[in-house]
Amino acid sequence: MIPKEDLRWYLFEETIEMFSKNGRTHYEEHRYKDLNRFLSDYYIIRSVGLVSKICYKTSKVFHKHENDIMVHDLLCRYPSIISALEHNYNPILFGINIKPFYKSLPRKIDYYSLYDIYKVLYKGVLDYDNDLLIKSYQKLESAVKKINPKLIVLNHDFTTDVKLMALVASELGVPTVEIQHGMYSGKDRVLSGNNVDYVFVWGKYFQDFYLTSPTVKDRQIRIIGYPYSVIQGDHDDYHKKVVYLGQPLEMYGDSYLDRKKEIIQELNDICEDLGFELVYRKHLNEDLDWLKLNMPGVKFTVEGETLEETIKHNDIFISFNSTALIESALNNKISAQLINYDIPTDDFEELGICRSFTSLKELKEFLKELKTHDDLKRHYTPVDPDYIEIPSPNPGAKFVELIKDIV
Repeated sequence: MIPKEDLRWYLFEETIEMFSKNGRTHYEEHRYKDLNRFLSDYYIIRSVGLVSKICYKTSKVFHKHENDIMVHDLLCRYPSIISALEHNYNPILFGINIKPFYKSLPRKIDYYSLYDIYKVLYKGVLDYDNDLLIKSYQKLESAVKKINPKLIVLNHDFTTDVKLMALVASELGVPTVEIQHGMYSGKDRVLSGNNVDYVFVWGKYFQDFYLTSPTVKDRQIRIIGYPYSVIQGDHDDYHKKVVYLGQPLEMYGDSYLDRKKEIIQELNDICEDLGFELVYRKHLNEDLDWLKLNMPGVKFTVEGETLEETIKHNDIFISFNSTALIESALNNKISAQLINYDIPTDDFEELGICRSFTSLKELKEFLKELKTHDDLKRHYTPVDPDYIEIPSPNPGAKFVELIKDIV
């Protein structure tokens, strides 16, 4: 167990320091906002937690739970994996969000609310109260003992709530797995996967990235491949729809907001001149009100539209280094990397993902080539399988295969 006086550093400050060294100087500010937002909404969230506890207890009465696996609720984004777990084990969802609880009800997947624990945990961080942090640890330890899972599956392992879960699991001897949740640049430090027993990555490139990192110790790195189901497409339905995939680059500094505004407005003008329709898909951590106020004339994706829906209904995708850009390429969409921020990043073209450009002028010439239907197919090449594998027969089956010798 980590000494009481070091607990806040491990649960909160270590991650802030790690992200800051990676250039994300505003990450701390965003994390404080997240903690305070949860506490301000707690009494609304609490009611959902109470209902979920009743549902869980009722489920325990009517079903004998033997193959329990705790699953972070953000992993609901991988329906193939959730379905495979549902078929082979008894998945129990947990986490911060309330939507996964509602979605779990029709499928009779258990959801175990930890909201009361997160309230104590976050107050402990915000108030520098070590006693509250210890209390949150003890409460979570008691909850995990009660569930007695064979495995805990995480989406990441660097935010306060998940680090506490990883710490409790380690002390109780429960194995933990993290599924790679996004694209990692070879120019970055390892930011996730430092506190779990296993990391399931998208391909050999990421496996090597972890194995050569000096910060990764005693982790088993296995290849699961792309955890989403791939959308089949043949480019026949082409409407000249362009999507720019946004990113919260302002975490690197306020100056990137002005740069973002300039880039998107200029790209919007280029698309209008060429007869393309540009739509901006904001990242979860971007401020939509600011974007709309500062980028007049730019269209945005419909609120609530999933990434899968955005990819399905559009043709060309552009971004700096968004994971979603890789996903659009994997889903047979024309994708282009625009490297015009002074932030270290991998060159997607060198990695075998998609075309890359260093200026809007170069990108404009590429878009000119895509003006006709006949030009489209010859500009698409599959993503290099060494970078990202497509699991066979599907992500869920591959995941179950990988955890057989763990559980």
